[in-house]
Amino acid sequence: MKENNRASVINSSHIAFPLSLLMTALLAACGGGGDSNSSTTPVANLSAAQQDYESFALAQNGGLHFLRGTLSFSTSSSGALTVSPSSFFYTMDSSLAKSPALAGPQLLTTGSSTVDQKLAVPAQTGQRYLVGGSVVVEAVPAQVQVSYSGANIQETDLASDGKTVTMTLLGTSYTTVPLSGAISNSPSELFDGSALGLITNTVNGTSLYNKQASWQTGAAYLKAVRQVVGDTVLVGDCAAPDTTGPNVTPCVSTAPILESFFPHTSAADGSTYNLSDGQIVTLAGTRAWVANTALNTPTPEYRVYYQSNGQIFSGVLIKDGTPLAPITSQDFYIFLNSAAVQSVAAAITF
Repeated sequence: MKENNRASVINSSHIAFPLSLLMTALLAACGGGGDSNSSTTPVANLSAAQQDYESFALAQNGGLHFLRGTLSFSTSSSGALTVSPSSFFYTMDSSLAKSPALAGPQLLTTGSSTVDQKLAVPAQTGQRYLVGGSVVVEAVPAQVQVSYSGANIQETDLASDGKTVTMTLLGTSYTTVPLSGAISNSPSELFDGSALGLITNTVNGTSLYNKQASWQTGAAYLKAVRQVVGDTVLVGDCAAPDTTGPNVTPCVSTAPILESFFPHTSAADGSTYNLSDGQIVTLAGTRAWVANTALNTPTPEYRVYYQSNGQIFSGVLIKDGTPLAPITSQDFYIFLNSAAVQSVAAAITF
């Protein structure tokens, strides 16, 4: 049975796949950023976190750039390296026209840009969520409303209808880290916790970037600490076929009651679940079974099975207040500013 809806791609401006690496053929990871070298006068009464956030996020400061990538290579008999056209290395871009402190809640302007002109930006599909008993799909490009809540930054993601809330994040800490000198001498957290780590590897002894390259003036990255507001359920296909819209493929098409579904073996989780391994609750507007034990993911997620229209579907729950983590050892996400992205683009050699 195919169960491929483990939470990894939430809104691409927020959350990416856990950093992964398969050197034989595939390199994969994620990351992000904005421009901190701005002369803009800070808005009065902004918290330190809000000031750092705006130094990147405002359009006049260059916006936030969230780096994502998957790189696959082949080598010729002579050892020449060729990047597969199925590879990608791009940024998810977002910016605010005005400060929420001055103009109230603001919608992010979002888009995407390739870092390597030889590679295309892949087609985007929206993550699916269970909201009010129905499956809704996030907007693509993302529609995110930013507002200030006390000293914090709140981001509210919207579905494709432009009004249904799919997920809310509360940013409690934003820290700017300036970059200078050789890219190869950058903080290890930048390589470990973002897609920049892709280019620091070698393929058949060939470096993927110029190790003598330096960061441009004003380059920086932003460390964002955020948590989920409200219980959030992500859903996906439990079996073939793969789908991309609101009509996800169920685990079973006939089930008189949720209790009769168990025991169930999840190939995705590597576990067999019994009824006693979880609790049956009302979740996101429907009757659902929620596992007692979290999955082995950087951000704690709990397997969910829910019943709808006589069918059993699969999802994962991220509980209210859960801190977001890109990798197990890191509790913040990394965003690059414009100067940092330009530096990376100039340095890559694939």
